[in-house]
Amino acid sequence: MNPKIWIFSSFLFVLLITSCRDEVNSAGSKWLTSSFNNVQTDTCTVELSTILADSVATSSDTLCQLGHYNNSLWGDIKSSFYAEYNVASNSFSQGTTYRFDSITITLKPTGDYVGDTLSTPQHIYMHRLKKNISFDDEGYLYNHSTVPYDSESFATLTFKNEPKRKKELEVRLPDAFGEELFTLMKNRSISVSSQEYFRNYLKGIVFVPDSNDNCISGFAVNSSSLCITLYYRRMESSPVDLTTTFTPSSTLSFGRIVHDRSDSPLKNLKAGTSNALSSTKSDNQAFIQGMTGTYTKIEFPYLNNLRSQGDMVTIESAVLYLYPVQGTYGTTMPLPTALTMYTANSKNLTQSSITDSYGTNVQDGSLVINKASYNGTYYTFDLTSFMQTNLGTIGDNRQKLMLMLPNSSFLTTLNGVTFGDADHKTSRVKLAVIYKTHNEQ
Repeated sequence: MNPKIWIFSSFLFVLLITSCRDEVNSAGSKWLTSSFNNVQTDTCTVELSTILADSVATSSDTLCQLGHYNNSLWGDIKSSFYAEYNVASNSFSQGTTYRFDSITITLKPTGDYVGDTLSTPQHIYMHRLKKNISFDDEGYLYNHSTVPYDSESFATLTFKNEPKRKKELEVRLPDAFGEELFTLMKNRSISVSSQEYFRNYLKGIVFVPDSNDNCISGFAVNSSSLCITLYYRRMESSPVDLTTTFTPSSTLSFGRIVHDRSDSPLKNLKAGTSNALSSTKSDNQAFIQGMTGTYTKIEFPYLNNLRSQGDMVTIESAVLYLYPVQGTYGTTMPLPTALTMYTANSKNLTQSSITDSYGTNVQDGSLVINKASYNGTYYTFDLTSFMQTNLGTIGDNRQKLMLMLPNSSFLTTLNGVTFGDADHKTSRVKLAVIYKTHNEQ
């Protein structure tokens, strides 16, 4: 796994679909005087646990999430972004007259969002940091990191995002802020002579959401997004329009997540691998979400029961079907287009990704969306090789599976999905297994 995913803890979610037994004798083909039988079953027990990461490293990412979102399923989520800014090049000449025009900030949507982006505008408050951003001893900043900042904001961003169109936003900032920077540059102040001096003058900016909003939007963080542009003119017979741009640091920046689960099915979720939360205590649902640090552990505790079906049992095929809970996804909570699954050892440490039958391509869940069919939306994973490897293993030799967003989304977005267990009213996981039995004559 990506080393940026720091310490993992867990939250148990159990899905019971009876035990692995031959209750559906489908094919019935007979080979060699009936000693071989092909059997199909979808009644194998599947146990899932949702793992909670103690820390998710969010520093140096090229994406950020800004906003506030609250619903009965996920709880209350606030996503802020902290950034140091790079000093802009100075092109002011002595003896020349310049005039300030305006100052803006540009935001380029990534297409990631949670909530209603269009009904009401979002409000993001910009505050100056009181201290410089610095890494921890390991060289990271995390989703729980913080830096003190001024209680009063110096600017407010008000906008309606269009993530599907990825329409660029340019929001005007207060003239007083622009004139301050303009004067420093025009006067060739030491504060703008180098990055060292500039970061002491402007230690950084934090973008804080309005708690009354109910939307989180994703934006790029690069030389053309989240950048601050100063517009001014060189006064000549025909004034010349000029710009100077202050870009966010590509290293000293990070996203912070504040997640209150107290009024959600996750209210009993605690960090630590020993603090498993059963699905019976979370409304028969399991949760996966980026940045907040939740993902799912999958186990098959009674896999070896298949061996009792004959003198010799071999697994021919195994496919896992995961159904998002109806009503938990849609226009305000888009489903992730891909999920990633890893094998894990008895200590819940990930090992390798689940690939296709050729072992070359990582499986992404093969999301199927069919709005016209009941439970027509699902993810599937071919687990044939995994089941063949683990059939007959016990104890520490038995592998588990970890299901999460791909690293690129887990570390930078709040995309998520909710799965129901076997006792859920509408959306139930299942494992379909085809195996062959051989009985001595």
